[in-house]
Amino acid sequence: MAFFSLQRPQKKSLTTETTEKHGQKKNRLLAPFFLPCFLCFLLVQKNVSIMVAHSILHTVLLSGIQWKGMKKQLALIFVLIMTGFHPLMMVSQAYGQVPLPALGAAPGERLKFNVHWMGLPAGLAFMDVKTTSPGLYSLVAGVESIGAVKLLYPIKDRMQAEGLMVANDYSVRYFSKQQQRGSASRLIEYRFDREWGEAIRTQEGEETLAVGGVTPRVNDILTGFFTLRACPSLVPGAHLYLPMVDGQKVYQVSATVGNKEKLHTPLGWFDVFPMTVVVENSDLFRLQGSIVVWLTHDLRRMPVRVESRIDFKRVAADLISYDDGRGDRRDLKDQQ
Repeated sequence: MAFFSLQRPQKKSLTTETTEKHGQKKNRLLAPFFLPCFLCFLLVQKNVSIMVAHSILHTVLLSGIQWKGMKKQLALIFVLIMTGFHPLMMVSQAYGQVPLPALGAAPGERLKFNVHWMGLPAGLAFMDVKTTSPGLYSLVAGVESIGAVKLLYPIKDRMQAEGLMVANDYSVRYFSKQQQRGSASRLIEYRFDREWGEAIRTQEGEETLAVGGVTPRVNDILTGFFTLRACPSLVPGAHLYLPMVDGQKVYQVSATVGNKEKLHTPLGWFDVFPMTVVVENSDLFRLQGSIVVWLTHDLRRMPVRVESRIDFKRVAADLISYDDGRGDRRDLKDQQ
């Protein structure tokens, strides 16, 4: 004969029942605040906009999601943030925040150079990266002669390139170069029509020429330089080729990357690697031979020295001031 022990459940005291109900109510009240605060902490740790954290906080507080479901969301969001899930970066772009690129120039980068011609002070050059809005870029570069060189042979050049930028991929839409050599000057503009695969070239707003063969990878020479800086394959020993528009045609620019070395500049020592760029009879630079650019051996690939030959004369440019757009600044004036 089987015996069964039937036990009557113990009746909870009023104090215990009240305490448990109070605890459950407290959890329900704290849960909607715990998740947003934790999210804000994670977002700040990943340097995502505070506006984004505030948006998520506001959304969760108004959503009325129960804690049981929120635990799963918390685990999912934690994994996504820790692995760098890109939709968070897309949200930050929606609020006007432009994420820093993994490689190459960052928005807000400003570089200044001293230019020497046959060892003599000859000019000043600059190169700026501007971002008008997420997904768009504007590059501006220029050089101007100074001192005795300016008296003998005034030079004042300015280039500007504008287009679309997705991750580290540049696609130019407009490029212009204003050149002055002595008393002569000229303005040349290119408007890139990706749909038709051509670039419309105008000089002084009158002469028009359609340059064909403009594939999606074809850019102007200024955008091309920034494309090389952002290229993951730009490592010592690499040989890269990039199509560019210059003059009235599209041609290949080749870049050969040398080994890592240390280079002393006016701003001190840098770990660098040289990149030798060979340009065919450039209409823009009037080059003879190649250009050698020493780039920092880090994520920025920032140019610290440039050497080339113009009209058979050696020209060199050394970096004297920079703001890398990532929080690091240095100026020759501060070191004197």
